[in-house]
Amino acid sequence: MSGSALDTPMMRQYLAVKQRHPDAIVFYRMGDFYEMFLEDAERAAPLLDIALTTRDKNKPDPVPMCGVPVHAADQHIQRLTALGHRVAICEQVEDARRAGGRRLVRREVVEVVTPGLVGDPIGIAADHCVNLAALAGVGGTVGLAALDASTGDFRTTQVDDRERALEELERIGARELLLSSAQGEGAEPDLRAELARRLPDLVVTDVDPAAFDAATLEVRPVGLDALERDRDSAQALRAVAAVLHYLGVNQPFALAQAPRLRRYALSDTMILDTATRTHLELFENGEDRTRRGTLIELIDRSTTGLGARRLARWLAYPLLEPAMIRVRQECVAALGERDRLRARLREALRAVRDLERLLARATRPSSVPRDLGQLRASLEALPGVARALEQGDEDLLGEVGGLPPSLAAPEPVETLAALLREALVDEPPVIARGSRGANETGYIRSGYRSELDALREGAEKGREWIAGLEASERARTGIASLKVRFHPVHGYSLEVSKAQLARVPDDYERKQTLANVERFTTDALREVEGRVLGANEGAAEIERALFDELRDEVVARADAIRCAAEAVAELDALASLAEVARFHGWVRPEVDDSLRIEIAASRHPVVERVLERDGGDDFVPNDVLLDADSAQILLLTGPNMSGKSTYLRQVALCTLLAQMGSFVPADSARIGVVDRIFTRVGASDRLARGESTFMVEMRETAEILSQASRRSLVILDEIGRGTSTFDGLAIAWAVAEYLHDTPGLAARTLFATHYHELIDLAASRSRVRNAHFDAREYDQRVVFLRRLVAGGASRSYGIHVARLAGLPGAVIERARAILARLESGEFDASGQPVLAVDGGASDASAQLPLGLGDPAHPASAGERSVLDALHVLEVDATTPIDALLLLRDLKRRLEGKGA
Repeated sequence: MSGSALDTPMMRQYLAVKQRHPDAIVFYRMGDFYEMFLEDAERAAPLLDIALTTRDKNKPDPVPMCGVPVHAADQHIQRLTALGHRVAICEQVEDARRAGGRRLVRREVVEVVTPGLVGDPIGIAADHCVNLAALAGVGGTVGLAALDASTGDFRTTQVDDRERALEELERIGARELLLSSAQGEGAEPDLRAELARRLPDLVVTDVDPAAFDAATLEVRPVGLDALERDRDSAQALRAVAAVLHYLGVNQPFALAQAPRLRRYALSDTMILDTATRTHLELFENGEDRTRRGTLIELIDRSTTGLGARRLARWLAYPLLEPAMIRVRQECVAALGERDRLRARLREALRAVRDLERLLARATRPSSVPRDLGQLRASLEALPGVARALEQGDEDLLGEVGGLPPSLAAPEPVETLAALLREALVDEPPVIARGSRGANETGYIRSGYRSELDALREGAEKGREWIAGLEASERARTGIASLKVRFHPVHGYSLEVSKAQLARVPDDYERKQTLANVERFTTDALREVEGRVLGANEGAAEIERALFDELRDEVVARADAIRCAAEAVAELDALASLAEVARFHGWVRPEVDDSLRIEIAASRHPVVERVLERDGGDDFVPNDVLLDADSAQILLLTGPNMSGKSTYLRQVALCTLLAQMGSFVPADSARIGVVDRIFTRVGASDRLARGESTFMVEMRETAEILSQASRRSLVILDEIGRGTSTFDGLAIAWAVAEYLHDTPGLAARTLFATHYHELIDLAASRSRVRNAHFDAREYDQRVVFLRRLVAGGASRSYGIHVARLAGLPGAVIERARAILARLESGEFDASGQPVLAVDGGASDASAQLPLGLGDPAHPASAGERSVLDALHVLEVDATTPIDALLLLRDLKRRLEGKGA
């Protein structure tokens, strides 16, 4: 296309790259910028809030373009992938000097960053995982694999049905999901609709069905062979294969240190569905979806990113085996009892940075010397962690078998740390990703390679000669303003202003003409320049080769680094739990196989801290007793704001903390292992999914009743609130009966309700117990005592709460009057309320009069007379005696006895 803006060597190269990556936004490296062109530029510019310009404006087909600096590229890439886009990073893979301006610099796509395959992990929150997942066999038995490429955490499981698989996808927070494009598997429209409804932020990527075939894998991570030998894990194997194939296509360098594959079973840990995690505010609060005011914020006292992620995983996957829980508790107890040792350990751990993510960064094509320097510092800190555990007479490792093995730097890690210390300078310089220039040097330590030292010495002598050249040439030529200049493309030159050109000697050779100056060279300068630049280029080439060798050594010892990271993560998480228990006075719970939950003086861990921080009232602790064989259902009644919802949550949180191996906020606790915590708490809708508040409530209740077991803990708050009073009461009653009467169910249940009629269940159901939160009424005000007492409550004090919320006084008084009329009514044979209207006959269909003079209920002559008398009454001029006489008179008029 003659004269076309697209018909240039650079654009032809770009278009060839784009043809190979049509579904990605191509970041095309040009010097210190990544440029985007054509549709990519038009799509990315508004998303990144950068200017959209054009290339070759004077040609008939100018090219839209935009760009971002190389040093800021990672944040822009993460922004695009967070929005669901893919980014292909196209780097210059040769030095521009070698191309010499005679041909185009060679460029290649070195990696593709996707929503689930992050680029540089810097900037990702320490406790967050960015998971790429794959599902296989979505019709029956389902395999699930998940990889966090930022840490190398690679796990797989197999479940019996699709519902469990979707729940697990929600729990791991997958960012991208691989599905087979084969008809009848990943292409099922109902599956995609369900994913869109439940996980609206998940990016679904179709892949070739052949990617699910493990037989074609070229790289086989540790753990894959065992999975292949297990015939009952065929679908899990297929999901693993899909993840590895996708990783190989988009980030092949990552397969050089393929992460170890771990298998897990959902039956080994407590199941926490999305509703439960949301209602209990484990990881996000319900206000702004941040960590503020959550359980993870409270218990996370970790000093490393490794420990933060380990704590988050323990909280998301509480244990079910009492023996394993006790091992973790022993470690927490041992660390909690030794304040000085724990302080030493935490201080030593602070020197260890995020080994997993440092390893991931160090092995990327865009890694720089500083990444290896940071990895070295962390490896060198490991022996200090081991010494902290063994100092003095307190040999914790010898006492507690559950702690990780000694971190006295196993040989492969120790050797690598020594190598990096020998090879790299103390503070490796900052070098832009993908840089290949001769000036990007100086990170290899002097004395590491003799040939590198020789080149540096030669270059230094040349630079010294050039540095003295300026003074000698000024003296020789008499040009006082002469300067020696260096340009990265044009090299060294002698710069003379145009006013002094007459003094330029004959041996000066013109090299470059600028607006106000001329630049020259000489034979001697050219010779020395060649030696200096040649030495610099040679040194840079050697340093790059040495850096690649060091990266290869890191990859070769990746497993040893991961083992060290595993130990640090365990120690940091245990120390965090011990610190929290010690600081807040929590106690070690007894966890066993019983069906009993008995907690003395339980407290809500987060609410208690908030009250302390804000200087409010002390938290009032309460006891808990649930037993599947005797006190299975605790029916909670009582006033609004009395503490029912807090109590429900604190029981669930204490149970969860106990099973993750933590201590709990109580005086004592015995927890019979819970296989699953179900919660139906709060009112919310999902209008975008077409579900009202009541529909959400009923859907969650239905899931509880269909999935709960005898070992479950069920938390129900105000079942039936979203519909009419009698419908709601009927549903709540039936749900309570179902939980009690269904054979084999008998789930331990906390059931909070405003339907006081439910307290009658205790008379006919042997395992139902009534309790309520006490309150006292004084001078038309209610005082909430926050104390749980046996028996049912008879009032909800809703009008008092409405007054506290600031409803107008007229509304409050009218509500009191209406409540009095309702409470004096009776029920007919069909259960409908019988309301007395204006002292007349009772009529179940009658409406309450809204006030004297209501058009629906015309006032009688007596009522009109009363209204007239009140209208002319001067309240301020009325004495108490006059008021009593007037009140008697008005009463007579309403009774029809005249004035």
